[in-house]
Amino acid sequence: MVTGATTSSILARVLGELGLVLGTPLLLVLVRYFHWGAGVARLFTLVALYSFVSVATQRRGYLLSIWENKSRRWLLALLVGTLFVLHVRLFAQDIQLGGECLTDMGRPSICAGEWLRHGLNPWADSAQRGLAADTTSTWSWCVTADRRIDPRGGHAYPGWAHHGPGFDFMDGYKYGPLTALVYAPVVHTLRERGLQLVNFAFWLGQCVLMVWLARAAFPHLPSAAWRAQLVLLLPLAIPAALLLPTVQIWTLGDSHELSAPEPNTFVLELTRRCSNDIIPVALALCAVLLASRGRSRAAGVSLGLSLAAKQLPGLLFCLILPGLRGVRPRALTLATLTTSVLCYLPFFAWAPREMFANLVLFSVVRPTNSSSIRAYLPASLESLVSCAQLGLVAWLTVRFYRNSSRDLPALLRTASLLCIAFVALNKVVHGNYLLWLQPLVALALAGLPYRPAAAPDEPAPLTG
Repeated sequence: MVTGATTSSILARVLGELGLVLGTPLLLVLVRYFHWGAGVARLFTLVALYSFVSVATQRRGYLLSIWENKSRRWLLALLVGTLFVLHVRLFAQDIQLGGECLTDMGRPSICAGEWLRHGLNPWADSAQRGLAADTTSTWSWCVTADRRIDPRGGHAYPGWAHHGPGFDFMDGYKYGPLTALVYAPVVHTLRERGLQLVNFAFWLGQCVLMVWLARAAFPHLPSAAWRAQLVLLLPLAIPAALLLPTVQIWTLGDSHELSAPEPNTFVLELTRRCSNDIIPVALALCAVLLASRGRSRAAGVSLGLSLAAKQLPGLLFCLILPGLRGVRPRALTLATLTTSVLCYLPFFAWAPREMFANLVLFSVVRPTNSSSIRAYLPASLESLVSCAQLGLVAWLTVRFYRNSSRDLPALLRTASLLCIAFVALNKVVHGNYLLWLQPLVALALAGLPYRPAAAPDEPAPLTG
């Protein structure tokens, strides 16, 4: 006979699992739905995601995982495997298709490598040389398409002048040297296909890292690794077109259409949208894994490489990774600084003014747009939003260091909340930032608030 307490416990476990594996991917899809012209709605969705992660990972009580039964874990593994195969198939189709990439992440990443190969600095130089004899080469394509590395929206600036009045910093590359160097060998011959292929390789590496991290964070919960993958991959199966209507809104003097994101929106970020955030994210996750295994110097090298690919989100990891239990903070910090400096120093020596302009001033004076809540506030309040953003980051960091455990689950939880808080109040909240949130949220929720069944001689765990 099933008692009322047992029934409520089973119901709580089922509802908790549904909230984890369905609620989280749905919130991520909703963030992607609220894009241009909907900064207010996007903020509310990110606040909901932050609240869900914060509440679900509180260690005030545990539920028993419904996947503790071995046969059920095989079912979970089968579901994850099916979703993984579908993702790989979509990647393969997009890589085979190729197609021009006009984003401010894709074309610059392709052409930056070509600038380097021809002795030009992609952070400083404009391509003023004549076309190569082979008009089909990547170099000729970069020069023909545009003579600047970073054209807005894929088009040339009207009346553009190289380093013109007002310290024009929008004519150089906005990412670290490692990004250009990683893409260069492949995009030289394959162009967009090469960029997408590199992104796919890093995505595969991220999937492997997530399995290892989930096992390291929750070693007594066999289903944690599968659950992390499920949260990562499940947005592909959500019928967004049926759940999210097309809405016409009028904001900031312009009309915007909000439509449901494509089912494969997270694949498209790495293929046809050419987002390169997967490189620093994967390298940062590798640093976390190495740090959790006590390899502080190796973790610092990986984190330094993440910073060399793109300053964020690696800088957020720099705040909390030295505090992980078992890490040697001095060794990690020194290795991070050394690696990052060795990557950046040659290019700063090459063109210090332009490197500083494109990689520092760009972030400071970058204008906001309608994807952010800042666009809907008076200009006088923007500094307050910046203070709130930095204050929330500081509060989460201090809270982590005051945590008595400072273990890997606590670090993953803090990292996910840091990224959500930072992105929610940022100047721009573009779709590529979801590449930061998706794996971190999946890892933070992979093992909490669940635990394995207690052994016969152990006290039964809490069920609330």
